[in-house]
Amino acid sequence: MAEPAIKTDVDLSIFETEERQHAPSVAQVAGEAGWGGVVDFCYLANKFFPTPEILEMLQEQLPHVIKTYPSMQSRQVELVSKLAGVDERFVAVGNGGSELILILGRGLGKRYLMPAPSYMEYENVFLDFGKEVLYFPLEEERDFYIDVPRLIKTAKDAHADGLLIVNPNTPTGQRTNLDDLLKILEALKHLELIIVDESFIEFTDTDRSRFPSVITYLDKYANLIVLKSIGKDYGAPGLRCGFAASGNSQRVAMMRRQLPIWNISPLTEFYIELLLRYRDEYERARVRCIHATRQLGRDLAAIDGIKVFPTYSDFSLFKLTNELTSSFLRDELLARHHLYVRDCKRKMGLTDKFIRVGTHTEENNARLVAAIREVFARAKS
Repeated sequence: MAEPAIKTDVDLSIFETEERQHAPSVAQVAGEAGWGGVVDFCYLANKFFPTPEILEMLQEQLPHVIKTYPSMQSRQVELVSKLAGVDERFVAVGNGGSELILILGRGLGKRYLMPAPSYMEYENVFLDFGKEVLYFPLEEERDFYIDVPRLIKTAKDAHADGLLIVNPNTPTGQRTNLDDLLKILEALKHLELIIVDESFIEFTDTDRSRFPSVITYLDKYANLIVLKSIGKDYGAPGLRCGFAASGNSQRVAMMRRQLPIWNISPLTEFYIELLLRYRDEYERARVRCIHATRQLGRDLAAIDGIKVFPTYSDFSLFKLTNELTSSFLRDELLARHHLYVRDCKRKMGLTDKFIRVGTHTEENNARLVAAIREVFARAKS
């Protein structure tokens, strides 16, 4: 079946290259339509937070905060420590998780084992600094769940000195349960470094006691570093804040030395202060996001031609089981409906049949499902 040509004013040539394996920004895709010109299902953040009240408070303070410096590192660490519930001694605060990935990749490890597919900015950084990257293929037949015995054996046989686990993983949405993570940490405690990226862990379960977080084990495993992006779960990736936590005081000191004394913006600092005051509102938004994700998964799975994989995050990975390709569906949705989804064909371990969609509001999720049905129907006609 020939894929019909798209008639649109959107410049689709922007997808011919992807900088460092990342999709173009919403601003690039929207073009003259402006930042809000498309509905963003590509980049991942909680769409149910912050509340209008918090946004209004940020707006009120904007004229003041853009004309002043933020606090220094000690205050940033204090705020993030309170928000995350982690001892201040263990925390380094970055201008987004990406800054901390850069520091870790530059300073630690020489031979990294990492799953594929996974968040490939780690791969980018490791390779930038001349590290060797070993790929551990995740199997579609297992819904991309890590084969723990095989992972441990591979790490030992390959003489890796670093391991990366993103939990829940992106783009798959799969999580590794806590028992399996502890097996990995115990079996590989001889490695120089194990990074567990928990940027999406807030969406693994409505019950916080069921989070598969290893952050309480920092004291036990000196090689463990937990990294987390604050922007994703608190709905403000544009404010750029993340943290890395380690029970190894020398590593915390190393990370802090490489961070600017004025690092995160004063607007971000003020936002974190608000987060500490609006925990209940955030919790309601977090749970709502989980329910919306589950409903979106059910609605997508009901479409003939789509296979949806289990997800424990605020996004869903699905596979096209018809004759269409991921790029075609992405372009159709963008050009005809102004809906921006993530084509995963360049993700290692996936093909031109895979799409990832971040959860949006219930209304926009329904728009997406209806648009996909329309694209499929048109392709058949």
